[in-house]
Amino acid sequence: MDSVPYKAVEEGQAPALQKAPVLDRFIAKFIDLLIMGALFAFPTAIGPLAGTTYILISDGLKHGQSLGKKAIGLKAVSISTGQPCDFKQSIIRNAVFGLLIGIYFILGWIPYVGKVLVFLAWAAVTAIEMILVYADEGGARFGDRIAGTMVVDARDLKRPASF
Repeated sequence: MDSVPYKAVEEGQAPALQKAPVLDRFIAKFIDLLIMGALFAFPTAIGPLAGTTYILISDGLKHGQSLGKKAIGLKAVSISTGQPCDFKQSIIRNAVFGLLIGIYFILGWIPYVGKVLVFLAWAAVTAIEMILVYADEGGARFGDRIAGTMVVDARDLKRPASF
């Protein structure tokens, strides 16, 4: 068994997966956050509920691609099978963003200090996630490690394996 967590657990269990380019991942997540923000703009509780739901299940949409990943050509896949990310894995891998939204609703109402705390929480989590994506050999952020997923270039999965 190899020590790298983003290779098949047993020989032949899953295709060898290569991490997606870091810049592509950041652009795809930015697109998804813009979509989430647009959904938040809907009136009453429907907007925040729709935005939170989208960000949690987005990677479990058709073929493991959120709208941002689809636009950029990326895919979230299970590291054990190489199959597209499902809704359960998507919720697990994006739970940190759901938690940050919860923090916003809990602390955001506190005048001045609440907004600063929320901003600091988002900045800290974003910085940690960016460092993990860049530094990890498999490009795994915290959510990927917990869910057992990784983000790959969807075009690479369509190419035949070379022997």
